[in-house]
Amino acid sequence: MYKLSIDAMSGDLGSSIVVKACESFMKTHNDVELYVTGKEEELQSLKNISNIHIVHAPDIVGMNDGIMTVRRKKDSSMVKAVTLAKEGQVDGVVSCGSTAAFYTSAMLFLPRITGVEKSCLMAVIPTYNAKGVCMLDVGANAENTAEQLRDFAVMGNVYAQNIRGVSQPKVALLNIGAEDKKGNELHQETYQLLKNEDKINFIGNIEGREILLGEVDVVVTDGFSGNIALKTIEGTASLVMTMVKESLMSSLLGKIGAMFAKKSLSQLKKQFDYKSVGGALMMGFEKPVVKAHGASDEIAFENAMNLAYQMVKLDVVSQMKEGLNIK
Repeated sequence: MYKLSIDAMSGDLGSSIVVKACESFMKTHNDVELYVTGKEEELQSLKNISNIHIVHAPDIVGMNDGIMTVRRKKDSSMVKAVTLAKEGQVDGVVSCGSTAAFYTSAMLFLPRITGVEKSCLMAVIPTYNAKGVCMLDVGANAENTAEQLRDFAVMGNVYAQNIRGVSQPKVALLNIGAEDKKGNELHQETYQLLKNEDKINFIGNIEGREILLGEVDVVVTDGFSGNIALKTIEGTASLVMTMVKESLMSSLLGKIGAMFAKKSLSQLKKQFDYKSVGGALMMGFEKPVVKAHGASDEIAFENAMNLAYQMVKLDVVSQMKEGLNIK
């Protein structure tokens, strides 16, 4: 029986969407036990569902809470969920709370994989060819060494193979040019490490404008650059969809055209919808740690739960250790 702890309280939309996600998830998973942390009075409808355990956690970690606040809020739903993993009661953790607070909680209470200097945050970004691309780090670290980026590449490669089903993932380094001498000292050193790493299929550098094409499977970057790239992509996608809508609605002819193009536009919106991705993964910990989007609805949160389930079921962390030569 696989076991997951679920933080029910920390998201923008409250516990109701998590409750609905848990109800739906358990209809198709009879090999899982859920430990749902939060205010008991808000989780009553889960009490009679087989294999769901409610863990009372009256406090909430806010979106702006810092490291000291996280330390103090040991009765919060987020910290309780992470602590269950620390104590070995569950195999993975899911939350849609503040990324910074959730990452802090994991750093404070969960052991990292031995030999991994820094953990990182990996997101799957929708692409033009609908394959999607894994990018890491997208914001957990402001600075990284070449050795750390190599570790990220190996972990991202294992994830792409096991969760995304890519037999030989193409791994690229985010840089300002395709040539191996491009970039600063960090990027040049990282290039050489990745080039000589026999556990991955390194194809060289990739520029930011190429990320959304989907021609590679894993993009490796430091957290500072990765976060800027991710937020630029999110902002651009949102702005383009808004501009298209406003343009079509600005004239009668445009409105008529929009009626005929409605199906195609809906498919395009769905292709770049974060709800289908399943959340970001905090790489480098001994247990799978999945961060759902803060504004997740029940569909997005259930997809995040499914990601954690797959990580546990396929024992991806052990395979990451193998890739990193860690026993």
